[in-house]
Amino acid sequence: MVTLSLGSSGPEVRELQRRLEAVWAYHGRINGRFDEEVQEAVARYQSWRYVQDDPEGVYGPTTRRLLEENTPEV
Repeated sequence: MVTLSLGSSGPEVRELQRRLEAVWAYHGRINGRFDEEVQEAVARYQSWRYVQDDPEGVYGPTTRRLLEENTPEV
């Protein structure tokens, strides 16, 4: 499982953006770039779900598992 963070890019980031959009945490462009706006959205989602295992704003294993569970249709 790949950890995504500020500066990451590519199709996995696009999927992350779509998933964050589906849970109303992200409202930016789906462009495959993990920028500050995506980082803030990840941190927002982590706050909502009380994620403490991954660094704030980093799409690590715990954040990924929870977000994928919440967005199976994406």
